[in-house]
Amino acid sequence: MSFALGQRWISNTETELGLGTVVDAQGRTLTLLFPATGESRTYTADNAPLTRIAFVPGDKVKSHEGWQLQVDEVKEQGGQLTYLGQRVDDGQPVELKETFIDHHYQLDKPDQRLYSGNFNDPRWFDLRLACLDHQHQHQTSPLLGMTGARVDLIPHQLHIARSVAGRFAPRVLLADEVGLGKTIEAALIIHQQLLTGRASRVIIVVPSSLVHQWLVEMLRRVNLAFAIFDEERCQSLAEEGGNPFESEQLVLCSLDFLTRFPQYHQLAVEAPWDLLVVDEAHHLQWSQEQASEEYQAIEALAEQTKGVLLLTATPDQLGHESHFARLRLLDPARFHDYQAFLAEEQQYAALADAIAPLVEGQQLDAEQIQAIAQFAPEEQQALNGINQATDEDKQKLLTHLIDRHGTGRLLFRNSRAGIQGFPVRQLMPHQLNLPERYTQLFDDPELKLEFRLTPERHPLIQGRWTELDPRVDWFIELLQSLKGEKVLTICASAGTAVQLAEALRVKAGIRAGVFHEGLSIVERDRVANYFAQSEEGAQVLICSEIGSEGRNFQFANQLVLFDLPLVPDLLEQRIGRLDRIGQKRDIQIHVPYFANSAQQLLLNWYHQGLNAFEQTCPTGTAVFEQVRDKLLHCIAMQDEDGVDDLLSTTLSLHQQLKQKLEQGRDKLLELNSSGRGKVESLVDAIAELDDSPHLELFLTRLFDAIGIAQEDKDEHCYILRPGESMISQLPGLDEEGITVTYERSTALSREDVRFLSADHPMVQHALDMILTDTIGMSSVALSQDKNLPNGSYWVECLFVLSASAPRALQLHRYLPPTPIRLCVDAAGKLSQQQFVNLERLKGKMGRQLVEALKPQIDGAVSVAAKQAAIQAAELSQNASKKMHNLLGDELDRLQTLKALNPSVREEELTYLREQMAALLRAIEQAEVRLEAIRLVVNSH
Repeated sequence: MSFALGQRWISNTETELGLGTVVDAQGRTLTLLFPATGESRTYTADNAPLTRIAFVPGDKVKSHEGWQLQVDEVKEQGGQLTYLGQRVDDGQPVELKETFIDHHYQLDKPDQRLYSGNFNDPRWFDLRLACLDHQHQHQTSPLLGMTGARVDLIPHQLHIARSVAGRFAPRVLLADEVGLGKTIEAALIIHQQLLTGRASRVIIVVPSSLVHQWLVEMLRRVNLAFAIFDEERCQSLAEEGGNPFESEQLVLCSLDFLTRFPQYHQLAVEAPWDLLVVDEAHHLQWSQEQASEEYQAIEALAEQTKGVLLLTATPDQLGHESHFARLRLLDPARFHDYQAFLAEEQQYAALADAIAPLVEGQQLDAEQIQAIAQFAPEEQQALNGINQATDEDKQKLLTHLIDRHGTGRLLFRNSRAGIQGFPVRQLMPHQLNLPERYTQLFDDPELKLEFRLTPERHPLIQGRWTELDPRVDWFIELLQSLKGEKVLTICASAGTAVQLAEALRVKAGIRAGVFHEGLSIVERDRVANYFAQSEEGAQVLICSEIGSEGRNFQFANQLVLFDLPLVPDLLEQRIGRLDRIGQKRDIQIHVPYFANSAQQLLLNWYHQGLNAFEQTCPTGTAVFEQVRDKLLHCIAMQDEDGVDDLLSTTLSLHQQLKQKLEQGRDKLLELNSSGRGKVESLVDAIAELDDSPHLELFLTRLFDAIGIAQEDKDEHCYILRPGESMISQLPGLDEEGITVTYERSTALSREDVRFLSADHPMVQHALDMILTDTIGMSSVALSQDKNLPNGSYWVECLFVLSASAPRALQLHRYLPPTPIRLCVDAAGKLSQQQFVNLERLKGKMGRQLVEALKPQIDGAVSVAAKQAAIQAAELSQNASKKMHNLLGDELDRLQTLKALNPSVREEELTYLREQMAALLRAIEQAEVRLEAIRLVVNSH
């Protein structure tokens, strides 16, 4: 080796020092300064463990100032190299002396690392290949974004998520009935849009009371950490300059915040968004005369955002004008004339009636066939023999009619009547005598309504109500009779919940979890987990009203409503914590009430007027708005004469509206929304993936290699902790460790356990730790296989075919980084040889072997590179075909559909055409690079 001042060398034994500069080369020793760390090393010149860093034309070199040079020419003077070429950023001609190369340079070319003696254990080569294979399978999987959510595999939810998330900038209305999982559907759509690159910036706008529910749901269900924006946060960010809404990719805020602070609403409108999600959209009031402030706020955001999801549980039959208003937000160009919309809706209602028998598998009569033919004349021939047609032909007709449905692409609505799997609800009322102190309280004609329904909250009672209220002793007796059962209890206020839990502890020694709005998210999770634990956990969880928001406690079937809310929607939310698809047992709803009180009147109104305890009540809010004054009067005045009239009026309105809802059910729309006949294969595929041990085996191996300590916690869970030999910090893994599971059922019942899937961010970070590091890029291995010739050797080359494109194009769907493994034998011929149980050749012996075989290794790499280029061309061609088949078919379908259904937007077609052209260019420019190299020598 020849040394000169200013030359750049790298230490083979301490690569972490970065690039060294020769500062002294006299006699038999030389000294290098490593500017990246400020350290120096002195070596014996004859056998210094150093590798000279030299670049050739075509390479890119980074200067210590940060700019990059594309090398065109290399000059040498006085033993020092100078690189001439053009700057990558602006194309200006420049020269760079090697002394001024970036001090933090690391060897990142496999052959360089091999020749410099920087090789790792041969198992890292195998792990690098396994990581690339896993990444490739995951990114090309049609299940990408669908498997990792902590949700049950409920067909209609998965169908809606797949249908909507696969679109460019979807603009849809999710209008499933209460309890069918609109929030989960939205979470799945957001998750997949982000994972596939279709979206990168999302804003969610919800009522103030639902902000924390959505924050928790997004984090717990799909591992998305949204940032809550309010006045305080925006003020703080505004002081730093710029638009505060551009400081985060995922934003969550309340509608009230946007309307109260028009300056921040304007900044939100000016920020670029890919997806806007609005919950409780039925609260946005609009009429042909005027629009509410809230409606205008969302309208301004929707006009500037490509994708929009609106969530509402209010059926359109209970308000065509408000339904039109929501569709108008999605497509104002199409929904601009309310009268035209009503005429169109009547046409689709007639179609829904005519098609109903076909949906139910019954025969169509002549009048129904004629009605369908008027709607779709192109199907006249198919309709002539429809009653004798095969199930497949009938399904084709239904699919065509669904595509033609005016709002079929915009609106998804499932009803409980069309979805199976809900439990039976049983009301169990418990009448109690009114204590004397409450009687005195209720005699006051000026007593507020809230104190008539929840007397324990009255200032004169509040501190000592648990001593005099018979509901406390009744509750203790109930819990003792339900020993072994989990009991969810909901009451109106946090104060009541806390005091009731304390009374249980003092009077009966009963352990209770308390869940209320004063707790942090972490504390809420801890309490929910305490309740969920089968052993050592709380028998009862006592929640304030916030306990009826978002959480899923369906492992319990005993519900105590310690008081009743005045609003029907709140009652349904409370019951909905247990009444969910997947609930295996009947729900018993316990309601204590005082005889001859406002509580009894409200109970009777709900039960006798609305049947709201034992059936879901989609009419509740509409009825409440019509009888509100009469109901409040009866409660406040204890007007017994008016009660009978109130109950009969309520029952009559409820039955009329329920009949109107049933008559207005669009069976064709519900068929499309349910995914019946389309989604079964998806559910089966996810279930099969859940059952496969492949991911668990792969991650066990990966975590072990990274240095993560893994231990069994129980049959289904593991504890992961940072090990002493971790190669670097893994995001999401703290010092205390975390509990994980690969079992969906365990994750659903244990909120303290993380659900690991291929979609989980921690899995992606673990893959990146391997694939972005140099570890495993080069290795020298010893094989002791007696079936192979002694002294023979092979060069294994791992190439990667990859291309670059904006994430929104979804290049990874067709051509993600693709591994190509090739093996060349000692004769320079391609070989199919596979190796197991390889050992590492360390230190001096390995370097001597590499040095002796360098010409042969170069030749083998050249042979492998030529074959890799051939395979890469074939892979690129296949990727182009796959892209054209998938996107071309989708483009043809939408172009045909646009002639029949105006809800297909021209921008969708334009985007598909542009996407196909851009993807073709990207795939054509894909390049092959050498990712890793392994020299294997057989000796036995």
